[in-house]
Amino acid sequence: MSLQHILLGILQEPKSGYDVKKMFDEIFSNFWSAELSQIYPQLKKLADKGKLSIFEEASNKGPNKKVYQTTQQGIEDLVAWIEQGPAVHTERHAYLAQTFFLNSLDATEKKLEFMQSLHQEMQQWHQQLSHTLEQAKKETDNFPYDLPDEQFYPLLTLMMGVKKVGAIVDWCQEATELIKLRL
Repeated sequence: MSLQHILLGILQEPKSGYDVKKMFDEIFSNFWSAELSQIYPQLKKLADKGKLSIFEEASNKGPNKKVYQTTQQGIEDLVAWIEQGPAVHTERHAYLAQTFFLNSLDATEKKLEFMQSLHQEMQQWHQQLSHTLEQAKKETDNFPYDLPDEQFYPLLTLMMGVKKVGAIVDWCQEATELIKLRL
C-alpha cells in the first residue's frame, strides 16, 4: 500500500495538509498511520508530478492555507493502483516486533507490564472503533444497505477494524495470562 495512493484517494475532495492528518488520526488509524512529516513531502511529490493541484484558501487562524486536490492524472493513478488487485502482506506492526523480542527484558514483570499496557491500549482503540460503528448504525435507516457508495466502502474498513482490533484485544488477554504463568 502506498501513502501516495491513499493521499490521492483522500484528496478527491479538497483538503489542507492538517485536514489530511486529521483523517489519518480519526478514520484511517485502524489500517494506516502517517505523520505530518511524512504527509507534506508526499503532497509536494504528488503536486510536482501533476497528480495534485494546490491552491490557497483563507484561514480563520492566520495566513492563507494550502489546499490540495487530486487532478485527473492523480485519479487515473489511484484507479490503476486499485485495479492491480489487493495489496496483501504489507502490514507492519511495531508492537508485534517488540513482543517478539520481549525476551530481551530481564524481568518477567516488565514483560507482563508491556503486555498489559498493550492490552489496555488495544481495548481503548477497540472501544473507539466500536463507538464509531454504533454511531453510524444510528444515523442510517436500513443500515448498511441504504448507505451511498462513498459511505458504504469506508464503512467496510471500519467493520474490519472493529473485528481486527477485537481479535488483538483477545490475543493480548491470552498472552497476558500466559506471561503470568511464567512468574
